[in-house]
Amino acid sequence: MRNTELTKLKQYASERPGFMTQLSEHLSISPSYLSQMVSGLRAMRPAYATAVEEFTGGAVSRIDCRPKDGFDIWPELKKDSSNQVSKETV
Repeated sequence: MRNTELTKLKQYASERPGFMTQLSEHLSISPSYLSQMVSGLRAMRPAYATAVEEFTGGAVSRIDCRPKDGFDIWPELKKDSSNQVSKETV
């Protein structure tokens, strides 16, 4: 089963030359392993997703990195997300 391609992270990286190298160094993983996660060949570990969120200053959230099960892993974010949607629709 193929994992979800991480389009938001891919877009963020495409706008910043050298970002993927910097991120792979920050995560202490190889650039090819990071590329496999971004392309959906491998699932991103929750710890990596949290680190990506911190490294990007929240521009790419951990939910962006784990769209299929992120709210199961971090249920507290579901509440924050629903509050944000409610505020936007009012």
